[in-house]
Amino acid sequence: MKRDETEETVLDMAKKLRTYADAVHGPTHARIAALETQVRGLADKMEKNHKELKQDILQISAVQVRGSGTTRKRSLHREGKGIPRAKLWVLLRECEENMKRWDGESTDAMTQRHNVAQATEGESGSSQLAELKAVQLALDIAEREK
Repeated sequence: MKRDETEETVLDMAKKLRTYADAVHGPTHARIAALETQVRGLADKMEKNHKELKQDILQISAVQVRGSGTTRKRSLHREGKGIPRAKLWVLLRECEENMKRWDGESTDAMTQRHNVAQATEGESGSSQLAELKAVQLALDIAEREK
């Protein structure tokens, strides 16, 4: 059988098909790779934001502030400078404080009571009177904040 010069061979057709496939799939693969890179970047940002939110939630739940938005902001601002509420609770309990009295009270009132307990520790008979005044002062502060 004699081959006509205008007829294409299977090899020629295969080359054309490969060229076509490269032309079609090359840009598609490049787009897919670019999208994968963007998705990876977004996933990293989401993970970072998730960690930050988790830390913020833990800090806020440790404060357990009640009251208006202004009071809450003021208390959160002070919280960074003072003793955490959970630690205050333990310290006051160690000073043999009746903790039922402090349930729901502000961190500032508890801090005031702790400071007075530390100041009066080791004093003689006048310490009970000072302690009672300090408790009253702390409760007054807590009452004003509500």
